[in-house]
Amino acid sequence: MKNAQRNHVGVDDKFMPAHQLAASLMDLAIARGANKDRLLRGTQIFYQDMKSGGTLLSPAQLLRLIANVRTQVSGYDCSFLLGRRVFPGNYGHISNALLHSQDLQDALRLLYMFRMQICPFLHAYSYRDNQQLHLVMNDALGCGAQWQFIVESYLTAFVSATRLLLGRRVPFHFDFPFARPRHIQEYEENLGFRLNFSQPLLRIRLDVQWLNIPFILQSKSLKWHAVQQLTQHEQINCGFVEALRNSLRNKRHQTLQETALTFGMSPATFKRKLKLNNIRFQQLQDELGVQQAIHLLQVKKLNNEDTASLMAFSDVPNFRRAVKRWTGFTPSQLRL
Repeated sequence: MKNAQRNHVGVDDKFMPAHQLAASLMDLAIARGANKDRLLRGTQIFYQDMKSGGTLLSPAQLLRLIANVRTQVSGYDCSFLLGRRVFPGNYGHISNALLHSQDLQDALRLLYMFRMQICPFLHAYSYRDNQQLHLVMNDALGCGAQWQFIVESYLTAFVSATRLLLGRRVPFHFDFPFARPRHIQEYEENLGFRLNFSQPLLRIRLDVQWLNIPFILQSKSLKWHAVQQLTQHEQINCGFVEALRNSLRNKRHQTLQETALTFGMSPATFKRKLKLNNIRFQQLQDELGVQQAIHLLQVKKLNNEDTASLMAFSDVPNFRRAVKRWTGFTPSQLRL
């Protein structure tokens, strides 16, 4: 179990190249009239860092920069404009690997393998039913108040990238865990019209036939070369919140004290780590409960009795109450 504490990063660890997302965000904000010095206030980032290929930033620094941008740039489109700049962007070999991947299924596999280099704030797991692939997205690093901005940026990047790679737009369906925004036109322009808000989880759905349509620039040799370059460097497996979520996924009822031991920490140190990464232990347990319940009820189409048993509830009434508290829906409503 000691491996749970290895090779993951927290919100204060420096591993993100300054010349990538931070530089794009700075350029975008300055072009919209923001003051350079005010943008960097409190971030411990220097403007010359953006021009240095060797300067690394922490997620906490970038989240602070996003907060500054949001206070200085008017309008609701900044996150979406940033998303359009992500791919191909200045991401080197990972951009090339994705650009020359075979199809969407191949690209998703590469994104999972090298996600910490192009989208470290998000992690996802997938499952399929007869018609659709479901991608359930989670916060990997504790984004806190900047989570919606991050979601808008990376989902825009995902849609923009698939459109570039396929030469046409994929009809994605999006489920968002936040309320319908006033600036809905930005969502519709960048993500399409298949949008559902105030949902229990963040999810992308697409019909499975889109997974194997060949990409325009697919090349096995060019992709192989890019992947070889990527694998020469030590990989960061995941963020701390993702590692914690993975540890709890099959042990949702594990206590905080037991989980702290898994990560080689005292309960007090573990609590401080949770606070630093903007996450609560009970919040994670509830999120995992939501995701398991939705999978069993919506995809597996299990009845309440079987779902409650698999989720280790003592009886069905307790299961119903938990689902209603987590999601705002009854199990029957979720199943539909």
